[in-house]
Amino acid sequence: MAYVTTTVSGTPSDSFQLDRDEMRIGRHPECDIVVDAGAVSRYHAKLLGRDKTWTIEDLGSRNGTFVNGQLLTRAHKLVPGDRIRISEVELVYHERDPESAVEGTVPEFARGTNQMSFDGSNFGIQMVDDGDAQVVSSSKVEFRSSDDGLKMTATPEAKLAALIAINRNLTGAISLDAVLPKVLTGLFEVFPSADRGFVVMETPDGTLVPRWVKTRKKADETETVRISRTIIRKTMESSETILSLDAMDDSRFDSSESIADFSIRSMMCAPLHDGDGNSIGALQIDSTQGRGQFRDEDIDLLTGVAAQASVVINNARLHEQSLRQKEVEVDLKLATEVQQAFLPSTSPDVPTFRLESFYQAANHIGGDYFDYVELPEGRYGVVVADVVGHGVAAAMYMAKLAAETRFCLASEPDLAKAVERLNDSMSRLGVERFVTYLLVVIDPHSDEISIVNAGHMPPIVRRAGDGTIEEPGEEESGLPIAIDEGMSYEVTTCRFEEGDLAVLYTDGVNEAMDENDEEWGTDPLREIVRKTIALPGTEESAAEIVKERIVQDAYKHIGNADQFDDMCLVVIERTEAKLRRSSSNETVDVDFDKTRSNLSSLSDTHEIEESDEANDILE
Repeated sequence: MAYVTTTVSGTPSDSFQLDRDEMRIGRHPECDIVVDAGAVSRYHAKLLGRDKTWTIEDLGSRNGTFVNGQLLTRAHKLVPGDRIRISEVELVYHERDPESAVEGTVPEFARGTNQMSFDGSNFGIQMVDDGDAQVVSSSKVEFRSSDDGLKMTATPEAKLAALIAINRNLTGAISLDAVLPKVLTGLFEVFPSADRGFVVMETPDGTLVPRWVKTRKKADETETVRISRTIIRKTMESSETILSLDAMDDSRFDSSESIADFSIRSMMCAPLHDGDGNSIGALQIDSTQGRGQFRDEDIDLLTGVAAQASVVINNARLHEQSLRQKEVEVDLKLATEVQQAFLPSTSPDVPTFRLESFYQAANHIGGDYFDYVELPEGRYGVVVADVVGHGVAAAMYMAKLAAETRFCLASEPDLAKAVERLNDSMSRLGVERFVTYLLVVIDPHSDEISIVNAGHMPPIVRRAGDGTIEEPGEEESGLPIAIDEGMSYEVTTCRFEEGDLAVLYTDGVNEAMDENDEEWGTDPLREIVRKTIALPGTEESAAEIVKERIVQDAYKHIGNADQFDDMCLVVIERTEAKLRRSSSNETVDVDFDKTRSNLSSLSDTHEIEESDEANDILE
């Protein structure tokens, strides 16, 4: 009967038999496989069994179902080893019954079987139907006599047939759990005197983990399956296949108590290697029947099988890495979409101003940040910032910075104090990252812009009148955000009239590097800002032209080299003179004059004088 095993965030969780034709997966208690996580839909997906095959379908879930790293868009026929991911839960499809047990002990469910697999992460045991391996045909076995008595050995024909079968099973295999038990079954046919067989793998932290175990006799509920670390370690350290006629008396193992305790007599153990020749585990068969069950010529045979198994293991690892990489790529794509949602999709419509922006992360997602924050009285805060580093961590930090920026500017009218509050809030996170930060506030009713600089490059300002370049606020710049609490910042004002232009940028622009690691520099950037103007009769604004030329020239400098850092750019253009605040007051003055005139006429007509009350009204 088919089943699925589950892991949550990499930790093994449970297993479920597929004992009905339809099994639903989701958060609702009525589901057959309940996944209690917020990102999982109530009815997320379903498994359908037809004619001994199983398919999986997504039930319109909001976060999707992934099979082997690919988003599921239609029904998918499952094969052993397929990995189904729903939120942080992964289900692996198998075709045979699962169970689990305490490390090393054959549990109640394993009675009557002679082959078990150990889960690599929690040493659980899974029951595997392997009845064909319990019997060795007499036509494939010959008996030989020795000083130690009568020994069983497979005929040369049987060995050849078993080796061909093992080689066939290993060729092109990408799933260890599907192949390794067949390898052990084939070895039991090659070595009929073997009582036990093991495949042991070493984890990255150096722990030895049994992946598959096979025993000749059926397991008893009181029996304990134990493997000698002494033998495995010796084989891995020497990188050679070890043959011992009597392990209990073998001086190479220093009379290990574990070997004596396990009653290991004859044994062979061959190392498993990765693609670089490093030992990653071992393949062992042993016997408790007496000494001399294996011979010298058997070493080459087991070594060859171990070499083939090593290839399969490496292929399986590469396959698993490929699947994980695909999952990472899917996650990064989603993260990119989320980050794009944080950044402004369009520029705000601010009277007398034109705003243009450009953003390109070095990788899928970046740590640069820009935003337009609406402020009272028609003002806008234009923010450009650069979180140290790039990638997922920088992007997450950027998201927090974006939220805190909006809160601080909304709750504190004093710009310097707002940035000081932002610095204190980000510093309290205790994350070892800092942010260079530039805030420019534009006001349609003013011919000045306000600047607060926290360790960032100052804006490049071009005067419309004479084309001169200024970089205001550099001397007043404070320390970057999140270095420490209690920092002070200053507000710098700068004249900004019709035709003036300001460029805010991150260092990914001016420090863009070519194949020779030469930076583009700030001077070419200043020169573009100084010379670029809008041509008469064209629809493009000066801000748009400047943005396009900066981006074009920066990437032209990069050439065939990879983009080294995130690039962010905002261009501010003053298209008209400031709006006059007095227009509304003039209208009010006219109304008051009209009111005073009416009252005077009323006084002349009815011969009444302006009372104190009337004067109060006119004040």
